[in-house]
Amino acid sequence: MAYDMMAAVKEIARELTVSPDELQRRSLGAYIEREQRRAQLDISDLQDRYGVSTAAQLAASIEQGTIASHPAWEELIEWERLEEYLKRLARWQAELG
Repeated sequence: MAYDMMAAVKEIARELTVSPDELQRRSLGAYIEREQRRAQLDISDLQDRYGVSTAAQLAASIEQGTIASHPAWEELIEWERLEEYLKRLARWQAELG
């Protein structure tokens, strides 16, 4: 049995008495908000783990030797990736209006 996404969206939208476009916009908005929360929680974990508030502070602590470089370098890269992801999510959220 093949899954027809558009048919499902239309049916759900009809039952919720919203347009399919509005349902998709709200769904994307909810997904983006969930991803933002997840990424922010991951960043908060890194802040707590290393006792710093920014990725730049973590990098400086690693370079100064106050934090061991392994696995901090790998987690610094992950932190920077999360920050870029948050920027992308914010851009998409703004585009949704």
